[in-house]
Amino acid sequence: MSISEVGIYTVEDLYAYREQRDDMTVQLIEGELIVSPSPGVAHQVVSGELFAVLRSAVPSHLRVLAAPLDLRAGERTVVQPDLMVVPRSLVEGSEVTDAPVLAVEILSPSSRGTDLVRKPEVLGRFGVEHYWVVDPLHPAIRAFRLVDGTYESGQIVAGDDLFETEQPFPVNFRPGDLAR
Repeated sequence: MSISEVGIYTVEDLYAYREQRDDMTVQLIEGELIVSPSPGVAHQVVSGELFAVLRSAVPSHLRVLAAPLDLRAGERTVVQPDLMVVPRSLVEGSEVTDAPVLAVEILSPSSRGTDLVRKPEVLGRFGVEHYWVVDPLHPAIRAFRLVDGTYESGQIVAGDDLFETEQPFPVNFRPGDLAR
């Protein structure tokens, strides 16, 4: 279960808290610390497989980055999407400070609420045009696209059905294959 720490925290507070709790994933959403356990095996299997799929599909001007890597989406918001697609020119620094082309979250029991409600709100305001949510336990993907500052749900594809999209770049895969 994800724990929300009461109070208004800063980015400096986040970094100090992380030093004390290196066994947990700690993010900051609008000044609230979100603490959850490290991802499990199913989550990591899907993350690795999807990373490989995306890496083989991204155009040459983009690259795929995997968590843990901070995305600073505001003065009081630092999140760690499981995967991000960013410009290939991004090669240094300790965090991503511009909106990625795509952010992907892989659901965990402890992160469902954050990944389905809180993160889309802040990522949408930050200007992340494409947001995907992947369920590793019941293999499925839901693709969202930012329209007028709000995410609209696009495709929902499950199991061995083919997920196919042209945006933000052409890619296709079967969600079931990610979990095998």
